[in-house]
Amino acid sequence: VKDADTLSFVRFNRAGEQLLGVPREQLIGKSDNDFFPPDEARFFIDKDRETLRTRTLVDIAEEPILTSQGERWLHTKKVPILDANGVPRFLLGISEDITDRKRDVAALLAAKEQAEFSSRELEAFSYSVAHDLRAPLRAISGFGGALLEDYGEQLDEQGRSYLERIKTSVHRMGALIDALLKLAQVTREGLQAQPLDLGDLFR
Repeated sequence: VKDADTLSFVRFNRAGEQLLGVPREQLIGKSDNDFFPPDEARFFIDKDRETLRTRTLVDIAEEPILTSQGERWLHTKKVPILDANGVPRFLLGISEDITDRKRDVAALLAAKEQAEFSSRELEAFSYSVAHDLRAPLRAISGFGGALLEDYGEQLDEQGRSYLERIKTSVHRMGALIDALLKLAQVTREGLQAQPLDLGDLFR
């Protein structure tokens, strides 16, 4: 709580003491200019004056503050306390330390960006691999088919069986390449939620 005229502290709770690392006895009667760098202090005081001038709540979603623990980020709300005549006498500031939450959000965003980058890399790699695999696969399929067509009568039953197995394997490899490409594109698809009986799945 600050005095509306001097913007000096008149009340300070224990959480504020712990955040700043300064005993409240040293805070009472002092202003932001006594504890913070000039730019920080000016920002706090400007917001105080805005609150007192407009006589409304001022919500500051994020503000950095230099403390004994290093830089912390606060979500602050400032409220004027008016007398019976509607004149501001005090200013109440309520701050929540959101430093850990802000760091978690930043870490989550970085992880998301890394995942998206890896996904793009995987997709590019998959396309490259698929393209490189299809060319020799087409050659195997083409020459195998030509061999069966042109020389099939000269082959015994086991020789023709070998060529059929090559043909089958070529088709399987083609299906695997298609599946690889679909897997690379899976992150582009939206999630499709549906009910699932876990008991049935377990059984």
